[in-house]
Amino acid sequence: MRLPRRAELTEQQEDFLMEAPFDKPVLCVGPPGTGKTVLALYRAAILRQKEEKVDLIMHSKLLNRYVERSVKELAIDINTKTWNSWVYGLWRKGHRRLNMPQLEKYLPDFKKMVSLIIEGKVNNLPNMYWNHLIIDEGQDFPKEFYLFLTFLKSQSNVVNGRKAPAVTIFADDNQRMEEKRNSTIRDIQNYMPGIEMYEVTANYRNTRPIAKLASYFHIGMSTGVPEVPKSIKGLIPQLRSFDTLEKEVRSIVNWLHNNDDLSAGVIVPDIATLKRVDVAITPIAEEKNFTVQKYMSGTEAKTINFHKGGTITIVCDKSCKGLEFDGVFIPQIQSYKTDGVNEDFFKMKMYVMISRARKYLQLSYSDCDEAPKILKILPTPEQGVLKWKI
Repeated sequence: MRLPRRAELTEQQEDFLMEAPFDKPVLCVGPPGTGKTVLALYRAAILRQKEEKVDLIMHSKLLNRYVERSVKELAIDINTKTWNSWVYGLWRKGHRRLNMPQLEKYLPDFKKMVSLIIEGKVNNLPNMYWNHLIIDEGQDFPKEFYLFLTFLKSQSNVVNGRKAPAVTIFADDNQRMEEKRNSTIRDIQNYMPGIEMYEVTANYRNTRPIAKLASYFHIGMSTGVPEVPKSIKGLIPQLRSFDTLEKEVRSIVNWLHNNDDLSAGVIVPDIATLKRVDVAITPIAEEKNFTVQKYMSGTEAKTINFHKGGTITIVCDKSCKGLEFDGVFIPQIQSYKTDGVNEDFFKMKMYVMISRARKYLQLSYSDCDEAPKILKILPTPEQGVLKWKI
């Protein structure tokens, strides 16, 4: 992640940092590439200068790892955690012997938690206080989470004579990758009364051709699409077909070999595809002295190095939000199911994956006797936003 200097921020971004109150709930919305995570970090830095205690939370362990370098760069003394870690830790502070009620594993039952507090069964409510909570990728959190925060903020036994807990949320309706466990912008507004909303719209991550392709998959959610950058030129994203998986992944290694000062991210639909791509690409990458790293369930996020040159990073689509790479490759697109799926959520996935790319984007498939069904959902060659090389 390249952290821009404060002087490089857009007028919209600077307005948010200068104007957003610290004593009210705040919501900042914007499409991919508009710098929401950057603003989260700078807001945290400002709050620390005011000697406020700050917790920065996000859904993904991988995104948490990704922002660590920027936290160090700004020399911010803050706690960065996944939301599960923060919520479960908060509950233990309130009552170490009372298990967190869950709807399923790693999904707290927030309504039951509220009931237990009302019934007086949580014996140390003052310990459930926080000073300022900053939430990145807020659309990834269940809407009941915001109800729970609002409830706690209103409890005198939690506040206990201190300043009311504050919340800042950064979110984007377009980037909901699952059909469950998500919140819309309207959900967040409804569950956090009095929240003040700000908007950022300028895209400074993607080249103009990549931004145009991402916009093709926008489904009309309230956040809208980012302003297509006028000055950032680049290659039109490509769709390619290959006879074999070996040739498909070799194209990735060849790109990095010609651009070894850049970063390469490979995004796949599931663990099975990730393992297949990893097995195929690793020996080819090692021939060029490149490193292949992969992240999936069970991987220790701290082992992932986003800043080492000559590295290919493979992740599943659910883990790619918030990340960015100079070159993004989406191989094996025939593995995406298009029958019986929610087409809107599929388009959201495409929107998120495409917008991870700064400079170069390639979609590809291989070993197919017939054209994959997914091609029917992609823009045609005549539309000029995706170059078909098949």
